[in-house]
Amino acid sequence: MTAPPVLAFVYDRCATTNRAMLELRLAACTEHLVEHGWDSAGQFVDRGDDALTNDTRPQFDEMLRTITQAAGRERVCLMFDWGRLSHDVGHRQDFTHAALGAGAWLATVNGESVRMGAVPDGRLTGAPQVIA
Repeated sequence: MTAPPVLAFVYDRCATTNRAMLELRLAACTEHLVEHGWDSAGQFVDRGDDALTNDTRPQFDEMLRTITQAAGRERVCLMFDWGRLSHDVGHRQDFTHAALGAGAWLATVNGESVRMGAVPDGRLTGAPQVIA
């Protein structure tokens, strides 16, 4: 029996009222998951002030709950780039560990990824790329 396709949870954040770049990033994520044959579990986008915090983000937290509920299936948190988590390295690691703890691995559309246990000290597998 074949395993079901990977379940992809797309995450982004956008603090500005101009949503053009957000829409381009989300479209790139959708294209990436289709190319890989993954099933979409939805898009989770923190907006406005929620996108700027480095502690509680309502949509990120909702995504973590949804990832946990989908246990029994391979799950990935897909983002355009690592900056979607945070531009601060320490906070980016905190968000990464939260997603790993919920049972997902993380990936960017540029092919960078991190999986639980892949790197002993929890570092990301590739230099985070922030595209302005």
